[in-house]
Amino acid sequence: MLKVSVETEVVDTKSGTSAKTGKPYQIREQEAWMYGFNRDGSPQKHPQKIKLTLDDDQERGYPIGQYTLDLASLYVDRFCQVAIRARLRAAAAVSVPAQPKAA
Repeated sequence: MLKVSVETEVVDTKSGTSAKTGKPYQIREQEAWMYGFNRDGSPQKHPQKIKLTLDDDQERGYPIGQYTLDLASLYVDRFCQVAIRARLRAAAAVSVPAQPKAA
């Protein structure tokens, strides 16, 4: 499972007019850090900075916190290849077992 850390709620917006269609567009992105894996499957030593593209109907960026990559991130693109558009879900809180009381 891929872990993602959001450390800022700042959302960068890019906008313009499409040269192809002539219609206006807007792309909203948020910075995050992903704890990925090497080609051999071992965890990378350091997280890598990534940019999350927010959905049009997503009013705000992701709140600061720890997330995992949701399975809804995976889809088949127009070339019939597996593609990814990161969608996050809050990481489950890690519960620590209670320590037995000393007698």
